[in-house]
Amino acid sequence: MTKLELLLEEIVTANRILAREGVVDSFGHVSARHPDNPQHFLLSRARAPDCIERADIMEFTLEGDAVNAGERAPYLERFIHGGVYEARRMFTRSCTITVRASFRSG
Repeated sequence: MTKLELLLEEIVTANRILAREGVVDSFGHVSARHPDNPQHFLLSRARAPDCIERADIMEFTLEGDAVNAGERAPYLERFIHGGVYEARRMFTRSCTITVRASFRSG
């Protein structure tokens, strides 16, 4: 397997582990810097983390532009991941967990 193929499997596995352990639900994402192009990163399409498959992984520029989207819809949070990789060149992985706010009135 190539570095890229191994990394794609790692992203799928990380998404599923975090979902199954209850760390994320549909509001969490795992990404990784592209092993061959540090100006790009890999992140799944907009899909629940426990359902992610290898074909769901998309490539993005650090600005959040999809390189190979096709018909797949990307997460809006891809800009957060791109910003992390742009600001922190040494980072190779990122996990963004978005929490839903709940408000009580009374």
